[in-house]
Amino acid sequence: MIFRRKRPKRLYYPTRSSWYRKPRKERLSVRTSRKIFSHNIRTHVTHFLKNFLLYIVIGVIFIGLLLFLFFSSRFTISKIEIARADLHIDSSVVSNMLAPYKGNSIFTFSKTKVSNQIKEAYPEFARVEIKKLLPNTIKVELETHEIVANIKAYYVLPKVEPELTEEEEKMLEITEALKTAFDLEAEVKTDEKEQVVPIEQKALLNRIGQAIFDREEDLQLMTITIDGLSQPLEDRAIVIPTPYMDIISNCIKYFTNVMQMEIKSIHYLPVAREIHLTTEGNLVLWLSIEKGYKEQIDKLHTIYKVAELDKEDLAYIDLRVKEKIIYCPRGAQCDR
Repeated sequence: MIFRRKRPKRLYYPTRSSWYRKPRKERLSVRTSRKIFSHNIRTHVTHFLKNFLLYIVIGVIFIGLLLFLFFSSRFTISKIEIARADLHIDSSVVSNMLAPYKGNSIFTFSKTKVSNQIKEAYPEFARVEIKKLLPNTIKVELETHEIVANIKAYYVLPKVEPELTEEEEKMLEITEALKTAFDLEAEVKTDEKEQVVPIEQKALLNRIGQAIFDREEDLQLMTITIDGLSQPLEDRAIVIPTPYMDIISNCIKYFTNVMQMEIKSIHYLPVAREIHLTTEGNLVLWLSIEKGYKEQIDKLHTIYKVAELDKEDLAYIDLRVKEKIIYCPRGAQCDR
């Protein structure tokens, strides 16, 4: 009689050997399965109720905390601090702009929105940074654009003729008729135009072309002259558009590096859209703003010493015409 080794019932190894098999699962009776099913339901319901009550408690605490933060008088804005790097900055205008926000919750205060409003109302501020200092303080840091030049503007107000009534118009017609009939002005007189003296304005000009009138003239900066205006300049008004200011600034830097000359003053012509640069040797250069300034300056640099223009006493050099240089000797007819 051959005796075989007893096969294990509980051990299982994933091999091909017939000695080890996966034990068979015992079938549960109907009564036992019902007990397990009902026990699982009670367990799940119990856990769900516990978690649900826990979530409700956490939600109530969170909502109560939010209500306390938003409506508590401890977190309402009561103080506004203005930090300015330049003492010439008028901080009162920003304080008045933020005054309506006092009494509101500091958490509902929008820093981005208020910062954009300040920049739109006051373009002279290059940087506006707002910080919330708990529990009730708003801090505003202001920085203005750099002052780059002095500005002199000359304007002449147009003549305003008073409106005449019907009686005054009739009297004027009668007077002119009498002068014509009796030849009261027989003598021929030369018409002399009334010489009108333009009114001068002085201010500072920042990097974006804005006129600043509440500061004194800086003698260390160059001067930009504008004439032919019909109205006076207003404080904080854009005198020269910002793109033109960038062109003028880059043009001066490029000219100084290439030609090794310093610019002492600029004459800006807004209608013609050109600038006249005056060097330290009183040489005036005419450049167009609409055309590339590098091309115009390189053209001058190529021919300036070759044509011995540096030895001539020139009143101005016109660089506006493409591929041409027009110059005028001082005292010539073109210099009048």
